[in-house]
This record gives sequence, C-alpha cells and structure tokens, in this order.
Amino acid sequence: MVSSPNLKGEEPDNMRNFWRFLLRRSLPGNSLVNVKFAILGLGDSSYVKYNFVAKRLQKRLQQLGGQALVPLGLGDDQHELGYDAVADPWIDDLWKALLLEYPLPKGVHVLEKNQKVIPRFNVSSTLLQPSAAGAYKQQSIYYSTRASNEFDVAVKENIRMTSDDHFQDVRLIKFACPGHKYSPGDVLVLRPRNLPSQVAEFQRILQDNNVNIPPDTLFKITETTHEMPIPKFLKYEVTFQQLCEEYFDLTAIPRRRTFEILGQLTDSEIEKEKCEELTTAEGQNDLYNYCNRPRRNITEVLEDFRHATKNLTKEMLFEVLPAIKPRDFSIASSCKYHENEVHILVAVVRYKTKLVKERLGLASNYLADLKLDAKLSAWVKKGSFKFPTDDTPVIMVGPGTGVAPFKNFIFERVQANTARPNNCVLFFGCRNRGKDFVCEDEEKLHANGKITLVTAFSRDQDYKIYVQHKIIENAGFLWKLLSEEGAYVLVAGNSKNMPRAVRDAFVTVATDAGRLTPQEAENFVEKMEKTNRYQTETWC
Repeated sequence: MVSSPNLKGEEPDNMRNFWRFLLRRSLPGNSLVNVKFAILGLGDSSYVKYNFVAKRLQKRLQQLGGQALVPLGLGDDQHELGYDAVADPWIDDLWKALLLEYPLPKGVHVLEKNQKVIPRFNVSSTLLQPSAAGAYKQQSIYYSTRASNEFDVAVKENIRMTSDDHFQDVRLIKFACPGHKYSPGDVLVLRPRNLPSQVAEFQRILQDNNVNIPPDTLFKITETTHEMPIPKFLKYEVTFQQLCEEYFDLTAIPRRRTFEILGQLTDSEIEKEKCEELTTAEGQNDLYNYCNRPRRNITEVLEDFRHATKNLTKEMLFEVLPAIKPRDFSIASSCKYHENEVHILVAVVRYKTKLVKERLGLASNYLADLKLDAKLSAWVKKGSFKFPTDDTPVIMVGPGTGVAPFKNFIFERVQANTARPNNCVLFFGCRNRGKDFVCEDEEKLHANGKITLVTAFSRDQDYKIYVQHKIIENAGFLWKLLSEEGAYVLVAGNSKNMPRAVRDAFVTVATDAGRLTPQEAENFVEKMEKTNRYQTETWC
C-alpha cells in the first residue's frame, strides 16, 4: 500500500531508500522475475499528480520483471466513500488471487472478517485527590515528550480579517517566536484541542449511559503486546480530562471500523443489525448518508448507539476514538521582515448540514478562540513549494487563504530589497473588496512599486470574475515572464475547481500571447510542471 498525498508526487519518507534502490541503473531487467506484487495507492484526485507514486512504483516493478497479482488500485480521498470505494473490491480481489496462487493447507481456513476486537492497550486508573489534580490541569500531555524541533509560541494578535457581516471568519494570528527561523514555503505545525463545549458534551453522553469516568481520573496506559507500541506521549500518566481535551478527536467522522467495534459492544439486536449493515460493502451508501454527508461526528454517533456506548471500557475508548492529528498551516510572514514572529491565516470552519447543530472545524475554531498570550507548542517543517533562491520572477496565484505562503515569500524579497513589479506578481481573489480582502499589506507594496498585485472580486459586480479571468486578461505580460525570463508559477488554495481553471488559463496564455497551438501550449505547461516551474498546493 502506498499513501501518496504529496502534492509534488514524491514518495513517502519511509519509502525513500527503497525507491532509490529500485532506481539503480545497475539492476538487471530480470531482478524481480520471481516476485509477485500488488499495489494499492491512496491518493487525492484534487492533486495534479494523483497517485503518481503508486503508478511509478507499478511501472518500475514491472520493468524489473515483477508480476502483478491484481490490477493497480487507485484509492481517491475525494470519493464520497473515501479510499474504501476502491480498497474494498481491491482487497477482495487480492485475497482471491493469493488463495489461487498459494492455496491454504488442508484444514486451514480464512479467518472471518469481523474478528473480536482486542484492545491495543491496557488501562489502569485511580481517582486523583483535588490537591493533586491541579498539577495535571496546568500541563499538556505532549510537553514531557516534545521533539527537539518543537518550541513554544505565544499569541500576540488574533485579528478577524473579514467584516463582521461576512459569512466567513478569516483570522490572521500572529505568534511570538523569539529567535526561531523559517523559510519561504515552510509550514507551521500546531496541535489543536477540542473546545470546552465539545468536551462537556462528550462527558455528558458517557455519564448519561452510565460510563462514569470522572475528569480527574488518572490513566496509566501499558502495552498489551510489543507489536503495538504506545504513543510516546501516553507513556506518562494522564488524566481523563487531558485525554478529552488533547488526545481524543471528538469531531472525527466515524469510519466503518468504528461500527465494527460498536456492533461487538452493543447488547441491542437493533443496533447490532444497523452496525453490521454499515460495515458491509452494500451498506457503504448508507454509511455515507448517515455519517459523511451530514458530517455526523463520533460523539453524536455514541449518543445514537446508546446500548454500545454503555458498554465502553476505558480500553475501548482508545479503539473507538481516533487521536487528534497535528495540523499544518502555511506561514504567512517572513522571519526576516517580521522578526521574532510567525503568522498564519486561518479560515474558521463553521457550516450547517441537515443536523441541528452547526458543524465546527476542530483546529480553526480552537485557534479562533485563542486569547492574547496563550501558549502553544509548535514546530516548523518544509512545505511542498520550492521557491527560486535567485531573482527569477514568480507568478503567484492565491485566492482566499491560499495567499498565505506568498506573503512569506513576498516579504522575504521586500526585506532583501529584491522585490520588483516584474519578479513578484500576485493574483489574489475573494468575494468582495469590502468583506474578505486580506491583502492590504500587499496593496501598499503594489502602490509603492515593489510588486504587482492583480485582484479579482467575484461578487462586486453583476457577473463573476475569478483569478483565472485576470490571468487571461494579463496574458501578454505573463507570457513575457514565462517565455523570456523563466518565471515560476505557484498556485495555492481550495482544491475544488480553482487549480484546474488556473492551469487552463495558463494554457490559454500560451495560445493567445505565445501563439502556440493547443497541444504545444499543453506541452509547455506540462514541461513547467516536470521541472518544478509550475507548482500547486491545494487543500479541501
């Protein structure tokens, strides 16, 4: 199985050495003639290089003589059923092929799919006295095991950038980070927490179903087997309150595995039947309609399946509730210009579905609620963008919060006094100038002759204008930068329609201003992609 959500189509870190070995020219063409293999790629079709790693691996193994047991599987996270839509039939086909290729010995049978769930961890607990509980409330479960690259940041400003009457709340959050450095394209990684209201709701549901775990209960978690190690930050004793705030993802949308577990816990035949239905291949549309479409979270599912919830043990909580994952945010500042600070742009996720309660994004709402001087643990890592290190022109297309990584790069050049209107070109789009325009700083730079800023306000007139229209309007200027000065094109923002529309616009630039044929224009953009002169960073 190859998980390749990388925007540039690069292999995952844990595959890198293996891939370098496979690419050795000294390997004979029959190296893998006795090897049979099967590949399932986990990708996202909103990326330009969708499942690129899985496709390359399949091709290379076959070049070396390997034989595929089943056709290449290409899972797509954009599918309404997620990866399962492809993974389920692919796994079934794989088992059939394996059993044909390697028949089981007489008397040995294939295990049933719904095996009894065995908890990964042992959990013992004691109730803390009030005098001892206070110490745990003051510390994060992650502080004792922080990596060497983690550091503290403190909120300096938390500014709403959009007007109060605009439906979308976008925040510019400025953190103090004395002495810490970062580069254009880098991302800031943060660990969000559940909101207090979400924690209270989860604990109420447990209590209503006679799962009585006081918040100050101290958990000691140990391994059931060395094959399933405990995450390092759970090796220390933690309170149930800490787990609810920092570890359990209470906003997670349950997957099929959740219902397999609940089906084993419940003593209600009705609930058991429903869980079994939601775990079958035939029931995946029902699962989608119950969980994915309305964005019903795990807490709400536990309230619906009360006969399963009442049988939850401390050990089974770790099976039913996924862990909160760190979140990446493109850095929207330059450490050279904004000294001792790091900025991020955050679109706060709040929306309605057919459910009564408003849906809240975990990380964005946590960050929007942060008060001045609030401290968080953070670290910096490389993003997917590779900016030129010389004065090569860069054409940046960043509607909405997609502008964040370009703010980093622009102010880096401004501080170095190398920013020019023909080497820093920014296309920014939003709905209304007066409601969700977040480029006031860049507008001043444009007025001062430092950069070129081209704006598209889609709702400020009777017809819609998007960044792709502005790109075509400026075809002559852009073609000169692309064809004569080797300009880069970098695109960031929502993955739905924008990246494809922008790419098509640059193909049009090549046909209209460059006088290329449609095929030549397509080849021109493809060549830019292959040489990293055209890069895309998108998200859902």
